[in-house]
Amino acid sequence: MYDHVVIKGLSPIRKENGSEDDYFIFSDIENMGLISYVPKYIAKPENFADPINNKELHSEAHKVIYRAYVTFKTGFKLHLKDKYG
Repeated sequence: MYDHVVIKGLSPIRKENGSEDDYFIFSDIENMGLISYVPKYIAKPENFADPINNKELHSEAHKVIYRAYVTFKTGFKLHLKDKYG
């Protein structure tokens, strides 16, 4: 492995994520290898008063994608698939 990035706040299923305009994006790739996507609706105080929205806020905070960049020295092709295809 020669590099890696931790992406916090996004789902590995891309269609479940919003557009870039829906997030505050904090990037520290150079020092920490981290990009954090914080949904803008988290800044609305009324979302914390509603128990259903509050639970959703906490589940969103625990989404993490770990992206690793690896070099393989072989004559074979390697195709990786996850359970989503």
